Amino acid sequence: RTAGIRVRTVVEPVVVERDLRKVKVEIRGAARPLRARPDIGDRLAAAGAGKSLAGASAETARVLVALFSGSQALSDLLVAHPDWLASLEAEHIQFPRRKQGLQHEVTGWLKPRLAASDFVGALARLREFKQQQMLRIATRDLARLSNAVEITQEISDVADVCLDTVWQVCTRQLTARFGQPYHQDAHERWHETKFCVLGMGKLGGQELNYSSDVDVLFLYALEGQVFREPPTAKVKPVRTMSNHAFFNRLAENFIAEVTRLTPEGALFRIDLR
Repeated sequence: RTAGIRVRTVVEPVVVERDLRKVKVEIRGAARPLRARPDIGDRLAAAGAGKSLAGASAETARVLVALFSGSQALSDLLVAHPDWLASLEAEHIQFPRRKQGLQHEVTGWLKPRLAASDFVGALARLREFKQQQMLRIATRDLARLSNAVEITQEISDVADVCLDTVWQVCTRQLTARFGQPYHQDAHERWHETKFCVLGMGKLGGQELNYSSDVDVLFLYALEGQVFREPPTAKVKPVRTMSNHAFFNRLAENFIAEVTRLTPEGALFRIDLR
């Protein structure tokens, strides 16, 4: 129902009937039969996933029933994003995704958004990315296509990529506003001051689970000053703030974005103790 107008999705009856037969066969072996109702095919088809269901294999039907019987929240998430169904086909979730692949995917849409200073859009896309990846990981888990070691590694890799992306966005925002932090070495030469978010606990050990918070430390190289223009041995521009003040603000912004509660939920809870 949109703006007072009821929208009806027309679904080919033959397609739905054939898909429901696949699903009903799998319901008998579901972990929670009452939750894995025969309306799985109806819900997905009505959400616009009729074409994807039409070509679903028996193994994909088993995977979907495992998801719908194992998690109401994730089932609702898939219905809300029927275009994600293709990524849950059995052949696509047989093996875990590697961190390099996840990073490459994010870089593809992050770079143009950062170049356009679309920070809000970048963070919204990141939250969607995290939701989709957690849906994929949990589906592999529920369908028994993986083990605890792989699952915790994948969750940790997703967290690493998400935290790195938030760091990039927050850093770009602050440097655009205040400039770049610099420090001097023993020979009074200026260098850009580096910053790091260090993972501790389960994050550092690559053992995150679905409900883990992330333990982090914030580190920067040396005290110095922030300039809008690069300083040289002969020219020292007017500073905007100290490195300490800059990186304190960067840490605060980072925490705010990671923990911000949105309709898609927060990215992660953060523990700084």
